[in-house]
Amino acid sequence: MKKSITLVAGLLLFTLVAGATEEPKFEAFLGYTTLRTDLQSNTPLLDEHFGSYFMNGGSGQFIYNFSNWFSGVVDLGAVNRGNVNVFNVDDRTAFFLAGPRVSYKRSSRWSPYFQVLFGAADRSLSKSLSVVTGPNTPELPVVTPHDPFFPGPGVEITAKVSASQTDFSMTAGGGLDVKVSKRFALRPFAIDYMLTSFPSLLTGTSTHQNGLRLSAGILFRFGGE
Repeated sequence: MKKSITLVAGLLLFTLVAGATEEPKFEAFLGYTTLRTDLQSNTPLLDEHFGSYFMNGGSGQFIYNFSNWFSGVVDLGAVNRGNVNVFNVDDRTAFFLAGPRVSYKRSSRWSPYFQVLFGAADRSLSKSLSVVTGPNTPELPVVTPHDPFFPGPGVEITAKVSASQTDFSMTAGGGLDVKVSKRFALRPFAIDYMLTSFPSLLTGTSTHQNGLRLSAGILFRFGGE
């Protein structure tokens, strides 16, 4: 009986120790993201004026750890840049990605990782335009001063013109997670090459845009441990 009790106690202790050293099953990341991208359009005039530029925003990730080294990642985020170069357009790009991640030494304090994610990106370009109606504006109807939809002469009209495109996107890169406590970790940096395939702004033909995405933030850990 004593041997049986000792054996059972040993098994329970082993189970508790093993469970205490397991990695959390779920992790959630929230952080700041900057993306250096371009608006390549196969149109020399547009490419010359737009060129490459930085966009700023945020991103979040949900990570499910299948093991200490292999995980599945869902990556969501958006970045924005106002008054882009000479055309003064606003560029907002959102991305929706998912894919595998491989980590090294997840049980230690330092956990570098590499991932490849696939999905889609949505780009919205917008510009505000203002015009002042004059007494000789033939395209506007003659109305009374109290007409709420068609103002009379000398009134400034502001309109926002926008266009949106959604297409394939992917990222490949890695980063470093630093464990702070059982439930929290810091990600001082993550670097990803980002490919988008938005069509040309003028011709509609397929093009590719190459970007570099940098992120940093905090990681919340659930389950396991």
